Amino acid sequence: MADYPLNDRGSLQVVTENFYDAEIIRVFGDLPLGTPRSYDGPAVLVPEPDHPVDPTTITVRINGQRVGHLAPQDAERYWPSITRVVASGYDAVATAHLKASLVAADDFTEVDADLRLDLAAPDLLFPLNSAPQRATVLPQGSSIKVLDESQHAEYLHSVLPRTGEGRVMLTLEVNQVRTPAGEHVDIVEVLHQRQVVGRLSTQLSEVFIPVIRHAFDHDLLTAAWGTIRGTSYEVSLTVQAARPDMIPDEWFERLPREFLPLEPEADSYRVPNAYVPSELEAARPSRWRRRSGGATGTAETTHGAFPGLAGRGEQEDTQSPKRAPRASGRGSSRAHPPGSQAERAGGGRQVQGGRPDGTFVGLLAITAALVVLGLIFVGREPLVTALCLIVALAAGLMAFYLRSVMPGSTRRSEQDSAGLDDDARQQVGTGPDTRDDIPTVAEPAQRDKTPNES
Repeated sequence: MADYPLNDRGSLQVVTENFYDAEIIRVFGDLPLGTPRSYDGPAVLVPEPDHPVDPTTITVRINGQRVGHLAPQDAERYWPSITRVVASGYDAVATAHLKASLVAADDFTEVDADLRLDLAAPDLLFPLNSAPQRATVLPQGSSIKVLDESQHAEYLHSVLPRTGEGRVMLTLEVNQVRTPAGEHVDIVEVLHQRQVVGRLSTQLSEVFIPVIRHAFDHDLLTAAWGTIRGTSYEVSLTVQAARPDMIPDEWFERLPREFLPLEPEADSYRVPNAYVPSELEAARPSRWRRRSGGATGTAETTHGAFPGLAGRGEQEDTQSPKRAPRASGRGSSRAHPPGSQAERAGGGRQVQGGRPDGTFVGLLAITAALVVLGLIFVGREPLVTALCLIVALAAGLMAFYLRSVMPGSTRRSEQDSAGLDDDARQQVGTGPDTRDDIPTVAEPAQRDKTPNES
């Protein structure tokens, strides 16, 4: 399809986050880490009526790469204008300014990009009139004031839209006029729909006349974009055209006819489906899992790398009651020597041969030391004396309390240890627990019965 250049008298920010990293890198061919790159050139605005999320999505593509999309509110405003261009059989083209760099994040790299379009407001994208059929359009540039437009105010007011501003297509033609001094000079007249509406200054006319004559030698008129502004009392007209020294040589070779006929204005237009997911859009679930942190992400990684590990702990907890004590008994008897169970039950204290426990003796020593310290400061520091006596009292009470509970704890621990050792000895055999496994109990009973029977 042919390119339809959109009016570039404005600026529009484009959304580039989330899903266009791979496509942006392809635009530059290579994007080194930490090295900014820039692109200034044409971009195509593509409406996507088949987009799965928003059927009014408008994406921006550079060299076929989908590098961004208009914000939802902007896409809604531009949708009628862009679809009109596409329905007319053209590509809606605007000048894009893309800046991108590859930056390092926590555990991955991503593209930091900024994209802007030279694009006018939706109601100023198209001119109010058409350019002549045989005309080449000058590249747009800075505004040039049109002189003597007040002499044509009545006609210009008939062209002025109700909004007070509009874009128009103007024609620049060379005409010879006579000055008050009687000299004949060439000037550039400005025409709208073959109606003269003003002129350029003498200095600018001298600059543009060679360009206009170059197009005329190729049987073409010279057209330019213009803007009309005004109220019911006054009106002004400007031309937006690049100065001849800023016009690229390619323009002189091609003499492009950029203004193309469009479909008549309508409420809506039929456009083809154009949605093509970007690489990261297609892989969105897996990318979200990689970037999500916390316990959930860790659990997913563990399940994927080690299948079946996550449920092993629950399986051990749900074993039958017969196996749990057997495993516990074997593990305790093998891993700990006699007396170790008593140490754990008594909180790390051990009584051997009736000797006093070390903790008890230590607390008594601390109590005595605090009492002595308190007596030293009597009369000097009453507050220190009181504090020492309070702590000494607490330490002494704690010592006698621990002394009172140690014997019972030791006896219970020894009983538990003996019971665990008995279980371990009973479970050394591999056969089931039947009457055949206890011959020492059956033999005395048999001897007791023999005399009575005889």
